[in-house]
Amino acid sequence: MKKLNASGAIGLLISMLIIAILFIIMMPALKGGSSAGLSGSSINQKSVEEQVNKQLEDIEKMRQQTIQYSQEAQNY
Repeated sequence: MKKLNASGAIGLLISMLIIAILFIIMMPALKGGSSAGLSGSSINQKSVEEQVNKQLEDIEKMRQQTIQYSQEAQNY
């Protein structure tokens, strides 16, 4: 049987432990930063809704034009 060197596995476990500790330490900072950025946002919700509605109307018009074009093409 082959004797395996455990230093690689131990190094991997130590590095995973360090990453887990860093993640636990950084988690509150990540949570606080993301929520503060969204709540303090200057984006006007109504203007975004208006832009989305306008884009939906434009898409619907293009869809109707495509349907009409394909129907006219089938008639010829």
